[in-house]
Amino acid sequence: MPRRLKHVPTIADVARECGVGSMTVSRVMNGKKHVSASMTKRVRAAILKLGYEPNEAARILKGQLPRTIGLIIPHLADPFFSTCAHAVQQLAIKHGYMTLLFACEGRTNTEAEELAMMKSRNIAGILIVPSNVSSDSQLKELRTRGVPIVMLDRTLPDLDAGEVMVENREGAHKAVSHLIQHGHRQILCVGYDRKFNSIGQRIAGYREAMSQAGLKPQLLIVHRESSIAPQLLKRLRSAKRPTALFTLNNVTTTSALHALQRENIIVPRDVAIIGFDDFDLASLLAVPLTAVRQPAAELGRSAARLLLDWIRLGAHAEYLSPRVVLPTELIIRQSCGCESPPKI
Repeated sequence: MPRRLKHVPTIADVARECGVGSMTVSRVMNGKKHVSASMTKRVRAAILKLGYEPNEAARILKGQLPRTIGLIIPHLADPFFSTCAHAVQQLAIKHGYMTLLFACEGRTNTEAEELAMMKSRNIAGILIVPSNVSSDSQLKELRTRGVPIVMLDRTLPDLDAGEVMVENREGAHKAVSHLIQHGHRQILCVGYDRKFNSIGQRIAGYREAMSQAGLKPQLLIVHRESSIAPQLLKRLRSAKRPTALFTLNNVTTTSALHALQRENIIVPRDVAIIGFDDFDLASLLAVPLTAVRQPAAELGRSAARLLLDWIRLGAHAEYLSPRVVLPTELIIRQSCGCESPPKI
């Protein structure tokens, strides 16, 4: 004879044990108001007695889990964003929240669909690294619904949301000033996505350092990452080739290094380079990369902390500081022209 399957307690069983409706049990489980303390105690006792375990996966799919936050990042493959996401998830778990993670791969339609999906679910709050300025209207609509939103690393103007970012302008200024100290006068700033405040601030820091040294800014800012390498190759093959590069993010740095290698340009003898964003393997490159380090993990933790505080305080969240700015650090290696890292 086939073995008889053990009965798995359901929410209806808990309701019968308490002599109430399933809706009352659901309200207790979701921490809703309008349930008396005595009834809450009875329901919890019944849950323990019967060994009832709610199907969390089903509740998430139905949008019925209020202790869930959404996180949208551009790329999971980028070590900076994956580190941020990991830190967010760790802090969320610590505070009893699950994280619904999406990577839009920089696509406008994908980010819009992910925001629409979060809108249709009972998301407690959203963390987002915006990839498209067109997401502004969807984010504003979510804010009118009372959904807390915190922008991470990149920000959009005129959006009632929290902001967590780094000292982009100051970090860029330090990097470019260091190249100038090495005697470079032809320093090319390379990057894309200037529509976002973080990139705009890095460009501003570059311009400021060049201006203070009496040098003319030289910019190569393209619309998409796929255009970085071909446009940079044109500059490297020109008669007025730059003697140093300042790259605005990890993707740009990688493209620049490939272009230099393709042209057999030796770093830093022929062209020096400093990138904005450090990464784990930067010190293991053939010529270790000098880079502006962002505290990626702390950026994720700070953003998650701000969002969870906002959710917890609710109507009293006006007392929170909506903007968090973290410092950067210039990590000296060899790609800038230094013989060896300074002793710390």
